[in-house]
Amino acid sequence: MDHLTAPTLSEILDEPIIVALMKRDGMTAETLRQLLDQVGRNLRDREEQLAA
Repeated sequence: MDHLTAPTLSEILDEPIIVALMKRDGMTAETLRQLLDQVGRNLRDREEQLAA
């Protein structure tokens, strides 16, 4: 990971502490990615509705 730029989602999800926390919580990286994608779509939709 380059310390001059923000880490990517993949880099964050590969961190051992994150892997351990997700495992403890029964969360998978794929499920989290899907959740974040949905949140992003919802935010874009809301911005478009407000701009209309």
